[in-house]
Amino acid sequence: MVGGLNANAAYPKGIFVFRNEDEKIANQVLGRKDLKGAQRLVYVLDLTKPNGMFTARDFVIRDQDTVYVTEAPFAQWNKVIAATTGSLGAADTINTSAQSLLGQ
Repeated sequence: MVGGLNANAAYPKGIFVFRNEDEKIANQVLGRKDLKGAQRLVYVLDLTKPNGMFTARDFVIRDQDTVYVTEAPFAQWNKVIAATTGSLGAADTINTSAQSLLGQ
């Protein structure tokens, strides 16, 4: 429903689903038999693996799940560049406006 990941910001190896699972499911998922009560589990989806898209498609998101998508490594760099060029653009605009006011 959300239309997928933002290719300019999301890291396709870092998609996490945080979920509370009942003990039966948690024991089954973790291959254990000793867990009691609800357990907090984190599922990791990696869309860069050959079956990643199929796994993601078949993974059912439930009410109360939290989906967290990590930021792509280059996204932070893009923010720095945008902030720098935005600041330079703003400084140029101020300089141009000042020159206009002074009649230069």
